[in-house]
Amino acid sequence: MQCEICGKEIRGEPATVKVEGSEFNVCRECEKYGVSVKRAPVAVKENASPVTFVSKQKAPKNYFAGLDKDIVEDYDVVIKEAREKKGWSQEDLAHNMKEKAHLIKKIERKEIMPEEAIIAKLEKILGIRLMESADSVDGYKGNRNRETTLGDIVSIKRK
Repeated sequence: MQCEICGKEIRGEPATVKVEGSEFNVCRECEKYGVSVKRAPVAVKENASPVTFVSKQKAPKNYFAGLDKDIVEDYDVVIKEAREKKGWSQEDLAHNMKEKAHLIKKIERKEIMPEEAIIAKLEKILGIRLMESADSVDGYKGNRNRETTLGDIVSIKRK
């Protein structure tokens, strides 16, 4: 076994020291660099069965969960009309959302697209819907049993 500080081969029993919150197995020379950790001897019964640890497995995270929804195209108008309906200024809305007024101004001028957390706050505070299913965005209501084609994704503009 090697010393975890200097790398020398440890002869005999290694010392366990704590250095800035981390424990290391070290040689006797490097023992001075940390605080010695005393380990209580573990009593082992002769007929004891080995301990098995059961770990809880988390369900795998679905990274595509929110991709079936998209923000409405005229989100800036929807937000502005809902805010004005409540009689709030941009500063009032920002205060109620605990955000900066500059953010609201940029969203209403359509300079930036709001993040999911901001969209959720806007929907809750203003009582509006900003997200719609991706199928209704393009008007596609095709057969779900067939594979998606390029024509399902692209809309062709003709003169």
